[in-house]
Amino acid sequence: MLATCLIAFALAGALRPQDVRAPASAAADETLEKLEAGDASGDGAPQGIVTRASGHPDHPRTLEEIRRSGYIRILTRNNDTSFFIYRGHRMGFDYELGKRLAQRLGIRVDMVITTNWGDMVRDLLRGEGDVIAAEVSITEARKQEVLFAAPWGQTREVVVYRGSAAPIAAPEDLAGKDVHVRRSSTYFETLTALSRALEAQGKAAIRIHLVPEDQETDTILTAVSKGDILYTVADALLARIHAASFEGLKMGPALSEERDLAWAVRPRDVKLKQEIDAVFRELRKKPDFNLLRRQYFEEDRTFQKARRHELYASETGTLSPYDAMVRRYAGKHAFDWRLVAAQIYQESHFDPRGKSWAGASGLFQLMPATAKGLRVEDPTDPEQSIRAGLEYMHKLHDHYGDVPDDIERYRFALAAYNTGSGHIDDARRLARADKKDAKKWREVAPYVLRLSQRKYAARTRFGYCRGAEPVDYVRHIDERYAGYAQLVPR
Repeated sequence: MLATCLIAFALAGALRPQDVRAPASAAADETLEKLEAGDASGDGAPQGIVTRASGHPDHPRTLEEIRRSGYIRILTRNNDTSFFIYRGHRMGFDYELGKRLAQRLGIRVDMVITTNWGDMVRDLLRGEGDVIAAEVSITEARKQEVLFAAPWGQTREVVVYRGSAAPIAAPEDLAGKDVHVRRSSTYFETLTALSRALEAQGKAAIRIHLVPEDQETDTILTAVSKGDILYTVADALLARIHAASFEGLKMGPALSEERDLAWAVRPRDVKLKQEIDAVFRELRKKPDFNLLRRQYFEEDRTFQKARRHELYASETGTLSPYDAMVRRYAGKHAFDWRLVAAQIYQESHFDPRGKSWAGASGLFQLMPATAKGLRVEDPTDPEQSIRAGLEYMHKLHDHYGDVPDDIERYRFALAAYNTGSGHIDDARRLARADKKDAKKWREVAPYVLRLSQRKYAARTRFGYCRGAEPVDYVRHIDERYAGYAQLVPR
């Protein structure tokens, strides 16, 4: 559940699907859109729309007006915990809970993405949204501006640093260090107070650097993992996820006591607050709430987990226990079966019962709604998963029918399989705007990476994306396929 920034990109020219497929048809694109339509909940919940806050005043609505309108507007952030799109499906802790609030009210939920953290309260008070739903901690200053619902969790602020930097074992170790945070965050207030205390003790002040207000904490943490910056402060909830998913990211000491996290409404919206409280209260009576918390804040969301793969192909000519099935179904789509095997390894390491933090399962790690759309009754059944996974890859391959080179087209299909065709299409549009060749993966990949940067994501239809993951996904499959092709001749 995590952000990414620009990284060095190199892709070996190894992919060699067997034939060139016909151009995409409108029908194929319509089928793909249905599979990626965001019907991921499986509960019939109304999905609503996604918009961006305009910055212009609107009419603050009462609960009665919200009900009559047929929708509730949730002010949130496009990041990897509150709201994001993964493999074409809307996801996020606050999005899931927003759907449940809308269900309780008998209406739909519309997600309104704010320009930056500092504008959330302003947009709420102006009436651009009805609820703030993000990982917002309750402070005395904020209580003067908004009415908080009952707390749904707690967190504390911790130091996060690059593993190669000087370690931070205690708060005073930040003396003289360069620490990057947003001014509107509580982290800035905490660091400012700590710096003054250090100076009073005769120690060097903390050099606090302000990052743009539209930068998410996950983006800052990714910059630390890369070494672009060395130190920051984050909520422990987010820090734990990123530390588990990115090498080189270390958690340091706590800088604050535990603080409550809660949704917020306008000060007079007592009735709406009561409805929110009722949703959380009912959820806590079931396993649902803890499952959601675990999914978005506790699960290891690393997409490329390091597992040992004992490759004995040179002796047996076998890549997995499912080679016969892979050969048969890959042949139906004229795909190189070794390439398909490389993709399955990347998805599930040939574990048919494997399940990801996002709910994807089976050899091809199909999302529930996608599996349903592909007539999969049991995603853990190897044959059903292989058959459906390759049908989906076929549709993605056809979606990029404007790419004349079949090798390049398959790379785009792989990237879209990993993150959703919407994000890849966004990156291609950005590439075209910069006069790049949007029919070559190496020209588009840097723009996929940029989707994790707010200034680029804000210009796109599908918004924020952990861009390094699809780029790495293509690279890893390409490299593994090259090895398979050497070990198992066609």
